[in-house]
Amino acid sequence: MTKQEVMRYQEDFFEDVQESAPDEVQRAYSKMDDAFEEYLAAIDDYLFQQIFRYGYEKGFEAASRVQTA
Repeated sequence: MTKQEVMRYQEDFFEDVQESAPDEVQRAYSKMDDAFEEYLAAIDDYLFQQIFRYGYEKGFEAASRVQTA
């Protein structure tokens, strides 16, 4: 069997045979996707807080060096 034949079978399968996932699978996917989005938002918030504090501290350090010079 050639690669082209396999690809034609795959194309036929996806167009004509494949069924939609059952509601149970779709609900589970939705829950997983929501949880992943929540995780990404939490990481984003956490990193922003770290970066902000770091920049704030560095700003104070630079300001104190300017004042003492």
